[in-house]
Amino acid sequence: MARRQPQEVSLTIKSTALSLIGVFPKDLAPRTSNEPNREIRQSFGTTYGGNYKLQWEDTPRTVLIIKKQNDELTDNSFVEVASWIHSTYPQINVVVEPDVAQGVSGRLPFLYTIPDGKRDEYTRVTDLVVTLGGDGTILHTSSLFNSAVPPVISFSMGTLGFLLPYHINNYKTAIGKLIDTRQASLLLRMRLKCTLHGADGRRLQAKDGSGRINDITVMNEVNLHRGRYPHLTWIGCYVDGHLITEAVADGLIVASPTGSTAYSLSAGGSIVHPSIQSLLLTPICPRSLSFRPVLLPPNATIQLKIGEKSRGPAEVSMDGKETFFLDKNEFLQVCMSAFPMPCVNRVHAGEDWIKDINDLLKWNQGFHNKQSMSHYISE
Repeated sequence: MARRQPQEVSLTIKSTALSLIGVFPKDLAPRTSNEPNREIRQSFGTTYGGNYKLQWEDTPRTVLIIKKQNDELTDNSFVEVASWIHSTYPQINVVVEPDVAQGVSGRLPFLYTIPDGKRDEYTRVTDLVVTLGGDGTILHTSSLFNSAVPPVISFSMGTLGFLLPYHINNYKTAIGKLIDTRQASLLLRMRLKCTLHGADGRRLQAKDGSGRINDITVMNEVNLHRGRYPHLTWIGCYVDGHLITEAVADGLIVASPTGSTAYSLSAGGSIVHPSIQSLLLTPICPRSLSFRPVLLPPNATIQLKIGEKSRGPAEVSMDGKETFFLDKNEFLQVCMSAFPMPCVNRVHAGEDWIKDINDLLKWNQGFHNKQSMSHYISE
């Protein structure tokens, strides 16, 4: 059977003005209606095999580099990569986070930055993201983009990870090919949109008085758990408004396909291929042994409501970072986000995934099938 060509996503990259480190220009006005749409979106059932072809209509103008913090090897590689991009492609703006810029301003005076208070500008300004580090660096990158995310190319610093298709030694070839050809193979990794609600259904206000808690987009998972309290949590589980069960457990995890190999896997959840749009509901140490993980369709809306029998508030954590507290009758709502994480992958993305679950997880490896999988592990 003939192999179908990957779907094509076409973006228009516009010229963008930036300022030097620590200064944000007034001429970076919000997008006007006559500018081309650069957002990569995802709707139910749009993924075919996880592979999309990206075709830029113009050369990328702005590259955001995100690096692992407090690591000498990553710091040295960051200076090397940023200097190479600036010298090889002087027309490209190199953007970093403010705290990174402060540490290298003397050595890399050409860097640009966007202040923390203007994080929405990352989506509007950035054409390509380069990450240096591990899977945690990619999760941090996701947190910077609550809406649309530009293409992300990730480099491993020698550590193993599910989200790292390239090694840092190959950065010149990988980045150069992207910029010169203006083409890339993308895996659209589905993300989750999370909202927090009170007992009356209204959106919760932040405890510090800073206003309403906005939508939060996560890449791996959101989990509702008992936290520091010793008692089991009672959680009502609703799907599209219908009660499916009341869980008595340490907590519940709602994971994306990407997050299926993270916390959810440790709690007994299934491994889900990243191109399968789905929501994975996994219990954490449930009282009932018959409570098994459930795979739900991408158009489902999940509500996790704190039950009346709970003896204390429950904690909400998202991708291991954000922490909120929910009291009785307050609830967490999770659904598929329209904005995926478009990760640049190699041509044979399916083989990459097979290699990952066998090389990193040693999935179902016994004495016999280790030999049969050696052709993947040795590549």
